[in-house]
Formats: sequence, C-alpha cells, structure tokens
Amino acid sequence: MRDDSMTLPNGRTLAYTDVGAPGGAPVLYFHGAPTSRLDLVPWDNELARMGLRVFSPDRPGYGRSTPLPGRRLEDWPADVAALADRLGLERFAVVGYSSGGPYAVACATMLPGRVAAAGVVAGVTDMTWAPPGRVSKSARPS
Repeated sequence: MRDDSMTLPNGRTLAYTDVGAPGGAPVLYFHGAPTSRLDLVPWDNELARMGLRVFSPDRPGYGRSTPLPGRRLEDWPADVAALADRLGLERFAVVGYSSGGPYAVACATMLPGRVAAAGVVAGVTDMTWAPPGRVSKSARPS
C-alpha cells in the first residue's frame, strides 16, 4: 500500500492510496461518507490476487484533501482526470461506494473517453432534493 498526495492544477491537495497489484487493471475507487481513501487498505492482498490496482482519492474536505468551498458534483471529474494523468492512466474503471456512487456516475458521464467501466455499490444520492412535485431552487438546472 502506498499513501500519497499530489497538487492539483488549482493548487489544492488531493490525497490518495494505491493498493493491489502493481501491474493490475486500474480502478479508481470513490469512498462513501464519512470514510476516506483508507477504505480499501485492508483489502490490499485480495485486490492484488484479483489482478487489480486500485487508487482511492479523498474527495475535497475528506482525509488529507483540501476542501473546495461551494464544490459541485461536476467538479470531481477534473480532479480525477488530473490524478489519472499523474498516474499515467489513459483508461480506467471507476467504482463508487455509498455516497461515492454519484461521483463514479459523474466521471463516467464527463470522462467517457477515459472511463472504461463504472460501478456503484449501495449508492445514495444528494439528499437535498425537493419532494416529488416540488422543485427546489437547488434542484433546478442552471
């Protein structure tokens, strides 16, 4: 297991772990809340046996990643692309667990030339949405 960080183009820090097989198929794993990049550390050997190399970044404000006030779900794929560039990953899979699920979907949608596959495990969504029949100001498209 390697625990590392990088500086993003906007100057923020993005912390991440690298677990599994060094030459394995690349997967980016997005943790749930309130966990962190350390979720999969206990699975290092199992992931290696499966032939996977998994990178798990902390989202802004989690673990050692710098907060991004006012951030939106749509901001995440740029951070992921910067991490993939640093790691030399042209194509990769993404997996989101729980509240990390929407982040996996955002990457699959916004990085279609790079995301080879996407998975969501026990995904949840933004709980600020208005009840059916009422559109809140935050739910309206901008």
